Amino acid sequence: MPLGQLVLQRGLLDEEQLEIALAEHMSSGKMLGEVLVEHGWLTQGQIAELLDDQRAAVAGQGETRGIHLLRTRVAEAEAELEQPAADEAPGPERVEPDPGHVLFVWSPAGYALLARAGEPPPVGSEVGVSGGRLVVVKIGPSPLPGDRRRCAFLDAA
Repeated sequence: MPLGQLVLQRGLLDEEQLEIALAEHMSSGKMLGEVLVEHGWLTQGQIAELLDDQRAAVAGQGETRGIHLLRTRVAEAEAELEQPAADEAPGPERVEPDPGHVLFVWSPAGYALLARAGEPPPVGSEVGVSGGRLVVVKIGPSPLPGDRRRCAFLDAA
């Protein structure tokens, strides 16, 4: 369960505070817990306890889909690093396929990463997602370890 969802579930923040913190988290690149502490809404101890609870929940569930996806991405990245560079290997020149980009879509219930082809849309542009329109607030690296794709972080229009 995402940290934002945990703080709401436990009544530590209201939805407006969480929206403010998530917007700052996405625009600044700071960790969500760091933003919550800077605003004085939670203490370091509360953040540590919430993160411990997250880890315990994941350990109790075994390998979740998200963890499995991360492990797969890391393995793919490591395999890529082990391949010889194109200038070292004889034969036809390799053409890299378009890796596309990912969209980071936040909602009060959590977030989703959606894969898309091509370049990410520019900051300020509107993107249609799940029947709604969201605005690109930031372009950055994918939040997935080892993922070379760019990520467009979206927020409500």
